[in-house]
Amino acid sequence: MTLRTSLLVFLLTASAVSTALADAPASPAASGGRKRREPPPAVIPAEEVAAAERLYRSQNYPGAVAQAKAALNRNERYTPAMLVMAKAYFKLGKNEWVKTLGDMMKNAGASEAERADIYQMLAFMEIDKQNTPGAIEMLKKATGARPDNALLWNNLGAEYLVAKNYREAVPVLEKATQLQPSFAKAHLNLGSAYRGVKEYEKALAEYQRALQLFPRYADAVFNLGILYLDAEKMPNLDLVAKFNAAIAYLQQYKQMVAGVGQTVAPEADAYIQEAQDGIKKEQKRIERQKKQEERDKQRAAKKVADDAKKAAPPAPGAAPSAGATPPTGTPALPPKPAPGAGAAPAFGTKPVAPAPPSPAPRKTP
Repeated sequence: MTLRTSLLVFLLTASAVSTALADAPASPAASGGRKRREPPPAVIPAEEVAAAERLYRSQNYPGAVAQAKAALNRNERYTPAMLVMAKAYFKLGKNEWVKTLGDMMKNAGASEAERADIYQMLAFMEIDKQNTPGAIEMLKKATGARPDNALLWNNLGAEYLVAKNYREAVPVLEKATQLQPSFAKAHLNLGSAYRGVKEYEKALAEYQRALQLFPRYADAVFNLGILYLDAEKMPNLDLVAKFNAAIAYLQQYKQMVAGVGQTVAPEADAYIQEAQDGIKKEQKRIERQKKQEERDKQRAAKKVADDAKKAAPPAPGAAPSAGATPPTGTPALPPKPAPGAGAAPAFGTKPVAPAPPSPAPRKTP
């Protein structure tokens, strides 16, 4: 056996012995009574994540990403760092990174509650693509992950409104207002859901509640105008008064928005014109109805007069009208013959021609 071969066998034998000794449990005597050393605990990069959150809130999104990366360099499975990085990337428009970080959070064992924000960001991406069903699906996952979050319920309800699925929107937005009664936007959206299912008084109450919470809420004023325009009827108001209320709210909305330098919704003037046209149409209808009622009244009065005239007894000496029935108990007398006319024939007798008068004979009637 050569020296090189002998050395290789020695090294292999020594390695095997060392491995066996390392795997064997150490005796208390050999270890001096100490337990086997455990791996060090995972690093919690709390300071880096807190700094990333502060930068995110101050809208310094690149800085937030940098701090989140620093946190992940210390602990690559720290999901709070992944979440703040995903939110910052979303603000920067880097949607693919949001999806990637969402998958990383799932693989790292993030809870559903922690992933709710990821679902919401994915929903917003679908909204940008005008994919309302996809957005609803993501927001349903978000509310399932965080059922105590009023904002998520409100956003889901808002997408149901976009889809004009008012019946699904009502319970979702009721949930949002129950979780956070001071949430003005949720009350506004709930009012619109009630308006969609034609529960107008409930809609009115929700819009008014939104204004109580936020007195300068121009969107609530605008929606009140639409409510009075669309509602088939409102309590204690006729149609003209309802349209006038719609005009008043829409004009108030225009003043509020213009007063703060914002752009007035182009639909506002069109809705005001629609209400004004509705007033004119209703006034014409009322005028036609009045004229018809007057004609009906005149016809009724004429009929009463005609009926009274027919029922009145004939004046003494007056000939009864053709077809009139003589009063009961009084025999009908034949009319007096006109001068120069022949007498009326008796029933069943042949008429006798009278002698012609002189000098010019005339036929009798």
